Amino acid sequence: MAYFSNGSEGSIFEEECSDCKLGQEPCPIAYAQLEYNYEACNVPIAREILDRLVSNEGVCAMKKLINK
Repeated sequence: MAYFSNGSEGSIFEEECSDCKLGQEPCPIAYAQLEYNYEACNVPIAREILDRLVSNEGVCAMKKLINK
């Protein structure tokens, strides 16, 4: 779920989003990741959902599909 404990780790995800074809506005995946990341850490089903959206390496699942 790409939990970032500090700003420099969070920059990995920001970089992933920066060249997304969806534009400069946060997509629903980025919104869910940024809004619920901290709370989801200790909730197994929430963490699994966010894990499927964004990997721990900061790779967005939607972006991978868009770029195919």
